[in-house]
Amino acid sequence: MQRRSVPSRARGYTLVELMIVLAIIAILATLAVYGVRRYVLVSKTAEPIEIINSVRAAQESYKDETFTYLGTTADLNTYHPQAPGLGKRSWVGTGDDTWNQLGVRVSAPVQFGYACVAGTADTAPGDLGTTGNPNYPDDPTTLWYVVKAAGDRDDDDVLAILIGSSFTDEIYIEHDDE
Repeated sequence: MQRRSVPSRARGYTLVELMIVLAIIAILATLAVYGVRRYVLVSKTAEPIEIINSVRAAQESYKDETFTYLGTTADLNTYHPQAPGLGKRSWVGTGDDTWNQLGVRVSAPVQFGYACVAGTADTAPGDLGTTGNPNYPDDPTTLWYVVKAAGDRDDDDVLAILIGSSFTDEIYIEHDDE
């Protein structure tokens, strides 16, 4: 007696199962792209944090020698090496010797523009150009300096702003993920 083979049932995935897997992959890819983009933008704040800390050290060293802080720009909205914009600019060769006098040297091109003002007791730092308030005194009682970094990393006219000062050890950050 001969056995007849019964056709076996086709095995595989249903359309519904495939669609569920594709939906999960799409959600995970969206989250990954958003997370990586945010990580890359926030990582670009390493430059201004490093330079602000360098300016802080230079200001304290300058004060130890001269008993005053050195302002390198006219106000906090005049930037070195130039106004914030898309792209990097060379720090050297811009004709501004006050940064050299302070002892701040940057070897690579920078994406942010930098400003540093200094003052005496009873003179306020002026307009910080921020939407938030870093809680600096309106009527300081000692010598002070404020250093500001501003950059437009994605050319959308929204500036990432970082501010350090002699008032606090913290760095005020606004729009760090712009």
